[in-house]
Amino acid sequence: MSDTAQAPGFATRHPGRAVETRLIDGRPQVVAWDLATDRRRVLTDHPEGVELSEIEPDGEHVWWFDSDDAGEGTWRRQPFTGGPASPALGGVPPGAAHGIAFDRTGSLAAAVRGGGGASHCHLGAPSGPARLLGSLPGCVTLIDMTPAGESLVLAGEPDGADAVVLWPCRGGDRHTLRGSPGARIWPMEFHPDDGALLLLVLEDARGYRVATWRPTTEPLPRVVPGLCFPSEISARWHGPGRGVLVQHDRAGRSRLVWADPDHGTRSSVPLPAGTLHDLSSAPDSTLHAVWSREGTPPRPLVLGPGSAHCEAEDRSASPDAARRSERWTAARTGGRVHSFVTTPPGEGPWPTVFLVHGGPATHDRDCHDPRIAPLVETGHAVVRANYRGSTGYGPRWQHDWGHRVGRAQIEDLAAVRAQLTAEEVALPDRTGLCGFSWGGYLTLLALGVQPDLWSWGVAAYPIADYVAAHHATTPALRAVDRRLFGGDPDEVPERYRAACPMTYVHRVRAPVLLVSSPADSRCPPGQVDRYAEELRRLGLPHETLRVGGGHRSRRSGDHARVLAEVLRFVGARGAPPPSVRPPSGAGSPRLRERR
Repeated sequence: MSDTAQAPGFATRHPGRAVETRLIDGRPQVVAWDLATDRRRVLTDHPEGVELSEIEPDGEHVWWFDSDDAGEGTWRRQPFTGGPASPALGGVPPGAAHGIAFDRTGSLAAAVRGGGGASHCHLGAPSGPARLLGSLPGCVTLIDMTPAGESLVLAGEPDGADAVVLWPCRGGDRHTLRGSPGARIWPMEFHPDDGALLLLVLEDARGYRVATWRPTTEPLPRVVPGLCFPSEISARWHGPGRGVLVQHDRAGRSRLVWADPDHGTRSSVPLPAGTLHDLSSAPDSTLHAVWSREGTPPRPLVLGPGSAHCEAEDRSASPDAARRSERWTAARTGGRVHSFVTTPPGEGPWPTVFLVHGGPATHDRDCHDPRIAPLVETGHAVVRANYRGSTGYGPRWQHDWGHRVGRAQIEDLAAVRAQLTAEEVALPDRTGLCGFSWGGYLTLLALGVQPDLWSWGVAAYPIADYVAAHHATTPALRAVDRRLFGGDPDEVPERYRAACPMTYVHRVRAPVLLVSSPADSRCPPGQVDRYAEELRRLGLPHETLRVGGGHRSRRSGDHARVLAEVLRFVGARGAPPPSVRPPSGAGSPRLRERR
């Protein structure tokens, strides 16, 4: 794994200073980078690691988020040159980090924290006492502050009433933009020289468009001509005038486009094939990114005028090299499932591992995944399928599958399996699933709904009991559930039952490895334990593993331990699993399958 975890953040008023997050002794820590001397100084030694950091505009101080395994904590402020850290804003209680922002000078700072089912906005001078500006229900994220410090822009649910919230810092009426399921909105940032101009991304049935909005004088955003894309984008002001830089992720690869709306010009920024994991802009407009592709671990990428500088690997295939290919599989209800397939040298078919991504609003890409190489080295083919609900393939693919949560996705996995079996890539009696988070949920659901298709399953930090997980998870994820299902478990109980792995646990035939963490606030361990207990009661083969660090541990040792257990468990499944049948009549009554 590269020691570069994120693209650097630059001090806007001190071009020679930046802050980075780098892996130090297996944990992400905050690093001060002096560009003039190219010297780096490690500022933190947090036992759990630090993932969130920012630098003040004048470059004199760095902020970092001091949190526990559950992600609750407070912002700390530390001199760029080193020294003790102190509270960044006085009097702010611990909570989840929902964003920070500074004015142009850095004399005013804002932070939003999550807690108690609401988002609370605090405002004050760095290291001074903060006042509570106000609170909004649910999960709302602070995006930016106007250069002069007059207003904040916050992002709520992109399809909700508070998709964009413009909040005056000194009192006054808030301005909002309402989104809807057919017209989602995301705020990006204020223009650095024209603080009244806000950059937006709009989604509708046609795709994703860049727009601008002057909240005090314009009732609605204005679409920027020529900047419409078929799949997800992010955008930022870049270069002279009203230049806009757009990152477009399509079918598992990243692209960059720069446009000058004032002159109607547009050009592509050269990139090596692969994925941009993070991107930032230096004061001189040089772009700094973290980039990878499947055969290359994440590494820094510097993009200057007309060039991309990156030490990319030589991907010329040798006779013993893993082979990489892609598939497009017809989905049951229209559209095509895009998959990345990596196979060992020689001729198939092979035992096959489906690495099932989480989200569901993300997608597998042409990027480095540390699980692929060791699995291929043990003789397995590896498949990463972007089922319905995945980003990167347009609004219809992401949203238009009704409220058949989980069922639509495992139908797509089954379709890809059928194609690879027919092509003699996958051995039908030695093909299993391995997923983390929502991918772990799909793994458990598929094992119960499609017991004749899958030979084993690994579910790490999964949803095993959807109703129990919904009530115990974070407010932000409960909101995600309500969007996916069209309501909560009391309003649409039949949808939750149809989507719940616990409903089908009595039908599971394949061995299962369950990984959980006692500090997991997103997919709490209690509901995983109950699933394991039901497997035990039914006499079904399974193993359990407890790992510290929460849902997304910041310790590389935790990830190494889980990977080692996955390789051991998958390696033991080299032969077809034994036929296991639960006692007659055991388990829950069979729920009628939805179609």
